[in-house]
Amino acid sequence: MLLFGVTSLSEVVVAPLVSRFPPVELANAEPPYGLIVLGAGLNEVYAAEMGVPMEFEDGGEAVPIVALLARRYPQARIIVSGGGSAYPLAPLRAADGMRRLLIDFGVTADRIEVDADSQTTAQRALNTLRLVGDDRDQTWWVITPAHRMPRLIGAYRRHGFDPVAYPIDFKWMPPFSPTYLYGVPDGLALTDAGAKEWFGLVLYYLTGRTDALFPGPSPRPAREMAAAHSP
Repeated sequence: MLLFGVTSLSEVVVAPLVSRFPPVELANAEPPYGLIVLGAGLNEVYAAEMGVPMEFEDGGEAVPIVALLARRYPQARIIVSGGGSAYPLAPLRAADGMRRLLIDFGVTADRIEVDADSQTTAQRALNTLRLVGDDRDQTWWVITPAHRMPRLIGAYRRHGFDPVAYPIDFKWMPPFSPTYLYGVPDGLALTDAGAKEWFGLVLYYLTGRTDALFPGPSPRPAREMAAAHSP
């Protein structure tokens, strides 16, 4: 275990996850009809208690990124998903915080739809799809930390929905450095994040909640995939 905390073995665990879906090139990308952001790292309880505008955790950059994308694509719908546990209650859930901050950043409230009830990746995929509604054949971008993207995309494809992956919160960047040494807490945290996702990928595949063991970029347009899963 110490080897994973100190050496670059932690990179071996997380690098394939982080690099599975490339970043979106805005200059060449088809404009999104809508943006879906899942699991932004916000702690509304701490922010409220300490009297500060925001408190970010892992993945917290999702909110300013979505705010910038909302300005770039002013017609895009926005769906935020986060929270779902018994604590905290509204209005201190992560999804409540995403909505609040997006409005503070200038996004109009009528563009934002909220899923604050989902507790798992599979539930978030299903519940955000319900909010997408009849617009599922349009171009949607889904925004979530890069190491979680394969499982999320697989969960969406299981329901015939193939959004554009917009990964954020990159926990590793190339090139792989076999001689790099980590501080033990950092190396173990990286290993833990990767190991949890690999376990989740295997579990979701075996229980039929993803369409592939290790989902990657789709060779087919979203409309073609939706048609293939339609009755």
